[in-house]
Amino acid sequence: MQSIVSLEKCSSYKQEEVDKSVSKLIGNLGGIKKFIKKGQKVLLKPNIVKGMKPEECGTTHPSVIESLIKTLKGQDCEVYVGDCPFIDDTIEAMKICGIYEICKKHDAKIAVFGGKAAAKNEKGFVVKEFPLTHHFKDADAIINMPKLKTHSQLYFTGAVKNLYSIMPGPRRGFYHLKYSNMEHFANMLLDLYYLLRNKVVLNVMDGIQGMEGNGPCGGSAKFAGVLGASSDAVALDFVMCGLIGLDVENLPTIHYARKRKDFLFNPDNIKIAGENIKNIKISPFREADFSTLNMMPKFVNNFKDYILRHKQELVY
Repeated sequence: MQSIVSLEKCSSYKQEEVDKSVSKLIGNLGGIKKFIKKGQKVLLKPNIVKGMKPEECGTTHPSVIESLIKTLKGQDCEVYVGDCPFIDDTIEAMKICGIYEICKKHDAKIAVFGGKAAAKNEKGFVVKEFPLTHHFKDADAIINMPKLKTHSQLYFTGAVKNLYSIMPGPRRGFYHLKYSNMEHFANMLLDLYYLLRNKVVLNVMDGIQGMEGNGPCGGSAKFAGVLGASSDAVALDFVMCGLIGLDVENLPTIHYARKRKDFLFNPDNIKIAGENIKNIKISPFREADFSTLNMMPKFVNNFKDYILRHKQELVY
């Protein structure tokens, strides 16, 4: 089955330029009406890993989120914007990231991932039931909005990994510890995406300014000047990872998506729409400083005390 990945250049976060690029980006895929029905309740799921200023390039930029909100408002949609920062308060993190102000400006509702609703994937290789935010079940559709970043554990964090925080509470940190073996961790993420993908109708990646080095939080800002979108999160990750000069063979989610019968991912089935990939010139991103994929990442060790303090929440 063919997967279409849309690419568009965008040289800055000036709202007018972003709006134009996002319009073309989604238009290349058939337009927003192909994915979202008029009047639907839509959850935008950006990357808000923690409270970081937009210029630190660790979170989805508010101007890209604003473009999507305006697009959805044009469809008379009820728009929610939410994530679950691991240690920061959601509202405070959104204020630091510049996202809270955008939501208030356009009357988009803030979705705090507090309540939990169990969802099962009987075909899961590693995890067969996930405790998801109740907003997952409440929403008619979800648009996943990852940030283009390297990653200290997963090598590259994109669309598949961004859906991890739709699971609220310290269970995520526990899974980092429990599934620190990369085969298990990557397949756990794919189990989650398989469960979510019918409702995650579109993935839009902010790659105007990305993060290189020790992402998802400790890296450095890096200009890439590109936006990517696809209904297929795995295909989008494959394309964007390659665009920034990383070795896609080192991305575990791609490796296992090729092997799994519930994905059977084949890069030969990807079609690029919009900007010709040959016209996108990005200086290679620096990889994270790690020696093995099976290491315990430093950022998880930093959260260990937090996890232990909230260990009673790991059973729900």
